[in-house]
Amino acid sequence: MKDRERVEMKSYLSHKAVLTAAVLLGELTRLSAYATEFEPLGKAVAAALGTKQAFKKSFAFEGKPLDVFYAKGDGRSPASATSTATKYAFVQKGIYEPNCTHTWVVGIDAVSLKVTEVRTVEMACPHAYPTKSETFVGQFKGKGIADADKLKKEIAPIAKATGSSDLMVEAVRRSLVAASKLKGKI
Repeated sequence: MKDRERVEMKSYLSHKAVLTAAVLLGELTRLSAYATEFEPLGKAVAAALGTKQAFKKSFAFEGKPLDVFYAKGDGRSPASATSTATKYAFVQKGIYEPNCTHTWVVGIDAVSLKVTEVRTVEMACPHAYPTKSETFVGQFKGKGIADADKLKKEIAPIAKATGSSDLMVEAVRRSLVAASKLKGKI
């Protein structure tokens, strides 16, 4: 190989290495989204249940793990506890591919099977932050099991965060269906 060919080959390899490094750095940056915690999980669960006295159950639901915390009675004293749950707080996690995570606590009244509130715990997508606003999550309050399959049509998504809106709708739907299956069993 002649000297000129060596210089051209080194230049080509050096240029290619710089491009490869830039692509890898961009990919690593894209894959390392940072989650922002809006409310600690324990605080969100306690607020949804109206008490810090809670029980926890973990199970598989619709092929995914699901944690539910529940209160018995009014939560003010152990003497007020009933034999079955009175409130549920479902911890729902969603991923907007490839790496945007979302965690919500969906509060449901165990007697009426209606949503009492949806609390945003964390998000790794700044574009999804508008979905934590009361004007958006407030749309779920009072929705019941009869509304579960109609939520997608009834809930107005936020244009900047349609994917995250859809994830939250699915989280609430899953919570309502799971609550209906748990009613009277825990």
